[in-house]
This record gives sequence, structure tokens and C-alpha cells, in this order.
Amino acid sequence: MQFPALSKRIVPLAALLVLSLPTAWAAQNAPDPIPSALIGNWSVTKIIPTQTVSCWDEKQAQQLVGNSINYKADGFTWHEQQLSNQGATTTTVEAQEFVEDNSGDNWYVDFPTLGISTPSVQRVIIQHQDVTVPGITDQGTEGVPGDNVLVKDRNTLLFSQCGVWFEAQRQKK
Repeated sequence: MQFPALSKRIVPLAALLVLSLPTAWAAQNAPDPIPSALIGNWSVTKIIPTQTVSCWDEKQAQQLVGNSINYKADGFTWHEQQLSNQGATTTTVEAQEFVEDNSGDNWYVDFPTLGISTPSVQRVIIQHQDVTVPGITDQGTEGVPGDNVLVKDRNTLLFSQCGVWFEAQRQKK
């Protein structure tokens, strides 16, 4: 028994399925892009005074001020160090949760200390390859400036390195 009309329809469908599987797999396993709210150039403008324990002195911390972070969907650059995005995660951080995660017996930081007046902010964490950044990762701190940020507003990011909090401003075009 033959089904010529049916087989003429199935063969193209089977070929389409085989050809589309790699594309579908790649799309499903692609890292989440860096959020569009971060895309662009940012400049570290200041150290935010806090009551935290730091592994850096004032001179070490001041070296970050004036440096740039450039975000693209597929990665970011910190002071000429290019990092590929291996997955970006965006979460909402509530004020009370932030205090609990960032305070201890002899140190304390909260939203008002950082100049945040909203009850919650977005946190973006960007996974990337392990790198050594002279003056930063070799000074007792983990991560690269800009890989874990709080979005204070559309033109202001906040991040911590070695217990020191910094503010970065969006650079105007």
C-alpha cells in the first residue's frame, strides 16, 4: 500500500525539523543579554561614603574613579578589559533585603546611604570569564567593576568593590 500524497508532505517537514533543531537549541541555550537599560558608556564618578568594612584604603579606591564601563548586549568593557557576557540576571532588590545582606555588627549600608529613595531597585549580575584585572582582582576583591550593579535610575549605577561603594553616571553622547 502506498501513500504518495502523504509522503510528499512528510519528507519536507522532516527535513525542516532536522535543519531547525540546531538553531532552536542554540537560541534556547544562548546567555541572557545584558539589559538594554545598561547599554552604553558609563563613567565612575565618585566614592559613596558608607559605614562598611573595606579591604581597600582611600588611595586604592580612588583609582576606580574616572574609569569607564561600556555595556553592549553581548558583553562589557572595564578600563580596556573586554568581558564576554555568559548570562545576565536581573532581579529586584527590596530595601530591607538590601540592609540584611549588606550590614553586620560593625558595618551598615542602606538605600538612603547610597542615595536611593525608592523602596526597591533592579540588580543586574553579569556572568563572565575569570580574568585578572591589575589593581582590582589582585588586591583581595572578587569580580570586575560593573559585573554586579544596582540601577539607581536610568542614568546612575551603583556597585561595590572590596566593600567600597561607587557611583557611575551614563555618559552623554
